[in-house]
Amino acid sequence: MGPIIPGTVTAASIPSPVQPWKTADFKAQKDGPHHTVYWTSGERYQGDWKDNKRHGKGTVVYKSGDKYEGDWRADTRHGLGTLWVYKDGKYRVRYHGNWVDDEPVGQGTNFDETGDTYEGGYVDGMKQGQGRAVHGGRAVDGFGGDVYEGSFLDNVKCGPGTMMYASGDVYEGSWANDTKHGTGTYFYMAKGKRFDGVWNQGSVKCGSYSDIHAPPPGAVGSLPPCELANSEAVVALACQEAMAGM
Repeated sequence: MGPIIPGTVTAASIPSPVQPWKTADFKAQKDGPHHTVYWTSGERYQGDWKDNKRHGKGTVVYKSGDKYEGDWRADTRHGLGTLWVYKDGKYRVRYHGNWVDDEPVGQGTNFDETGDTYEGGYVDGMKQGQGRAVHGGRAVDGFGGDVYEGSFLDNVKCGPGTMMYASGDVYEGSWANDTKHGTGTYFYMAKGKRFDGVWNQGSVKCGSYSDIHAPPPGAVGSLPPCELANSEAVVALACQEAMAGM
């Protein structure tokens, strides 16, 4: 091939036309804050983007009407955020707290459909660690309901914890699979009595009753003296056998 004379038009000097799909794709790339973006699935999002993914602060409204407001990372709910459920024309908070890769992780508060609440730790979207659950009472202070404060594992009460019942009674002790399990003490506050014993899957295996505040001997309502020569040793042995059989 001979020398190219300056000004001569060659195939290499002619710019290649940009394919239309590349132009459309470039315009569709999203970075930074955007107005509402709609999906054919019925979902819509308004907020920050990075590398064409939801990233930063934003709000998504799902096809069901439920919505999430908060932090995003690489198209997943990540950071502090609130999930709202839409029902009967109103929004109600379902969960407020920390998220990691679309799951509640860390500290958060959950409000279920019945009005019961849980505030505490989460791992992989499940209640775990220390928490406080209110059943049937006011979410703020638990008035009128049962309040549990203690350990959770995989969404159920497990480990040491205290249940304060609406009746005023209190149980302090071990739990497993949402039931009393192991050693504990049940306080009958209205009667001024307490029961120290061992439970197995919610059923009492052994134990002993006593007064919370021992009244003077012979006082009305006081427990009669135990006739066993060594009552403490008998109870201790029974509890030991109950624990060994669990």
